[in-house]
Amino acid sequence: MFQVKIKRKYYFIKEITFIGLISFGVFLNASPNKGNEILGNGHFKLIQNHKGEISFLCCDTPGSKFRYLFMAKNFLTMNSGNKNINDFTTKSVPKRNGKIVSLLFINNTNDVEAVVDFCIPPTNTNTLICSTSIKNRSDNPVSIASYSLGQFVFDARYFGSDSAYNFWSFQGGSYPERPDWIFPLSKNYFRKNYQGMNAEDYGGGMPIVDLWTRQQGVAIASLSLTPELISLPVTVQKNESVSLALSSEEPFVLKPHEEKNLIPFAIIFHRGDFYNALSVYSGLLQAEGMQFPISPASAFAPEWCAWGYQRNFTKEQILRTLPKVKELGLGWVTLDDGWQNANGDWNIDVKKFPGGEKDFISLIDSIHSFGLKVRLWFTPFDAHDAVYNKKYFPERANEFGMNLQSHIAVLHPDWFLQTANGSRSKVSWWNSFLLCPAVPEVQNYYKDFITRTIIEWKIDGFKIDGQHLNAVPNCFNPAHKHQASKGSFQSVPHFFKELQVVAEKLNSEIVMQLCPCGTNYNLYNLSYVNQVVGSDPVTPFQVRLKGKTFKAILGKSVAYSGDHVELTNREWNSGQGKFLANGWEDFASTLAVGGVPATKFTSPNIAQEDSSLMLTPQKELYWKKWLGIYNKEKMSDGEYLNLYDIAFDKPETHLIKKGNEFYYSFFSETDFTGTIIFRGLTKGKYSVKDLLTGEKLDEVSSKHPSMQITFQSSLLLKLEKI
Repeated sequence: MFQVKIKRKYYFIKEITFIGLISFGVFLNASPNKGNEILGNGHFKLIQNHKGEISFLCCDTPGSKFRYLFMAKNFLTMNSGNKNINDFTTKSVPKRNGKIVSLLFINNTNDVEAVVDFCIPPTNTNTLICSTSIKNRSDNPVSIASYSLGQFVFDARYFGSDSAYNFWSFQGGSYPERPDWIFPLSKNYFRKNYQGMNAEDYGGGMPIVDLWTRQQGVAIASLSLTPELISLPVTVQKNESVSLALSSEEPFVLKPHEEKNLIPFAIIFHRGDFYNALSVYSGLLQAEGMQFPISPASAFAPEWCAWGYQRNFTKEQILRTLPKVKELGLGWVTLDDGWQNANGDWNIDVKKFPGGEKDFISLIDSIHSFGLKVRLWFTPFDAHDAVYNKKYFPERANEFGMNLQSHIAVLHPDWFLQTANGSRSKVSWWNSFLLCPAVPEVQNYYKDFITRTIIEWKIDGFKIDGQHLNAVPNCFNPAHKHQASKGSFQSVPHFFKELQVVAEKLNSEIVMQLCPCGTNYNLYNLSYVNQVVGSDPVTPFQVRLKGKTFKAILGKSVAYSGDHVELTNREWNSGQGKFLANGWEDFASTLAVGGVPATKFTSPNIAQEDSSLMLTPQKELYWKKWLGIYNKEKMSDGEYLNLYDIAFDKPETHLIKKGNEFYYSFFSETDFTGTIIFRGLTKGKYSVKDLLTGEKLDEVSSKHPSMQITFQSSLLLKLEKI
């Protein structure tokens, strides 16, 4: 069970001012204020009435009237497969130190009991921590097919909105549709937010859901320190109210008198947008032992990626581009997909490099000779297998990857993950198959690969790519002898931990980047990488949104790459069968959130597949301008201050503070003319400078922190004390 620790934990968590919340549920008129208070502080109060029902109340400000939030009678439901176990009576157990209260639930057939500990952390009074254990009271086994905790129902009208479902929401599930991580809810909306597999190669994510309005918000978040097969469903109900819960459909059996801990979770209340909920959530996890790394200084150097030349790149293309990479002030060269013979083997493609490793190492040496660092791309725990494809998918022989044969698939077919029906799990895009990350031999194989590339090839960092890196399906391969089939699913973070330990032992400055191809990250993988990335954003907004998300969870100590600036100004042209550039590439979004710029430009006068990526003389001036701003201002060294709501404050605004300098970035989909407010200024007067033009625009002060502006698309301003 999640340990509710009072004395030594939670004290460092920054408190966010609370605004009262209310649930529009079936018990709204149940006179919840009547009864005995069994737990409370200035914000929360738990009341037990004469029927034994427990009501949870809150208030706008300490001293004001408490209002109903939810009732403990609806807190827990279970299903045994053929019936619902929700006919509980509720009794309270004596509170301990006034800080924790335990509720005892017993069902009417007297065979199942549940004890729920509720704790309000003393220095984070806007959070309620809930830990649940259940016990079989009978002499017979009890099968549990599913359970649900919470079942909270909220009405946005009590949050200041004009309709019951008018919330913005952050949802952390990983889906092949790659939806935005935040969005406004709509009528009849539903998403399960399952943290297991939502497609063959998409799953995992961040086990937190947040709802907020302009006035206030609430989040539900799992406090498990390992990935779990749970859901956090969000449902707009028929009456247009919104329900939240934490549920599990993973069946289990309670032996006679056996006790089992369920998934602990937190209810987090906040002002402002989702950032504040994620920041508190990160603090709660770190208080329980989760750690996030610190990026080496080199992780903040901007990157050039050879992917502009795509899979069929040549050594000559890269060599001829290096002088311009150096001239522009970039620090990294990423050797992307296409250097390898096949996924799984990770040997050199001798068609590209006839001299094999010697030829490839000479390319790396050439890159190093320019004072640039080398990042090597690969995908984890997958392998190509043409023999398997020919047997089971002969009709797809013309697709990429279907005819690639890795040696590892021939030598170790027992390493592949197997589903319940005995088939393999395919990784789309590469048409490879998942290896089981829980198998020690698979882990050792990749550790040996990391060792070889660092020692023999002199690699400085890695880009670990693929949507499948978040999570894998349960494995039923009998050769693996898993204690439980979900061992494969839960082993993914440990796989990356093993790679991180080996890599950092060989090179303490190694940069480990995870790129889950456009979908949300597995929260638990973040402990074992020191650079995150925008990961195939399709709009500038996604660059900013993802950057803000990682600043909330990781702070400024972990580098965030906005990914290639060429990704967000491309539109698919079906007539020409390719992406066409639409407007200028977007550097502003990356810089605005303290991110690290990256590019995949190509050199003119070199034969290539996508001429729209060529760095023309006009574009070169643009690149030099933005990269010069990044390298001079080093906004990525600053602290992101969340003083603007990304959903409700217009224009969209981001703020970074670095010493006595304040960087404000404004974005609008339409031309903007109006007044802006510079929030967060310390006492004094400031000059206001346009970062792109260098022009001084105005002077403001902390007493009068506003000015009139007009801009198109974006405007980045630097405020310095006078």
